Amino acid sequence: MTQDESRATWGLMMSCLHGGVGGLHWGTRAEGHVSGTRREARNALYRHVLAFEPRKPLNLVRRTVYEEGEGYLLIAEGMTQTFEYRFSLSRVVHDTAQQPAAPAVPPPPVAPPSL
Repeated sequence: MTQDESRATWGLMMSCLHGGVGGLHWGTRAEGHVSGTRREARNALYRHVLAFEPRKPLNLVRRTVYEEGEGYLLIAEGMTQTFEYRFSLSRVVHDTAQQPAAPAVPPPPVAPPSL
C-alpha cells in the first residue's frame, strides 16, 4: 500500500501573516480535519481553498490560487493591500485531545555484562 492509499486523519492547515502589538508574525492553524487517503485529503484541501473567504483584504479585487508543492498559495489582492495565504496538508500522528496519553513505561532492566 502506497502512502497515497493508506488512510489517516489529515489537518487542512492554513498559514498567514498576523499583526498585533508585537509586530507581524506567521501563524498556522488547522482549518479542519478529514479522514481518508492522502489523495482524498488533497482533494478536500483544494475544495477548501476554492471556498475560502479571506477576512483581509476588506475590498477584495482579485483572488489567484497557485498549486505549490503539496499545497496551495492564495494571493488575495485588495484595493490597497495584498495578502497571501498558504494551505497545506499535515498528517495527524498524535493528538492528546483524541486519545488518552499512554503512561510512560520504563524500559526493561538490562542484565549486567558478564565477565
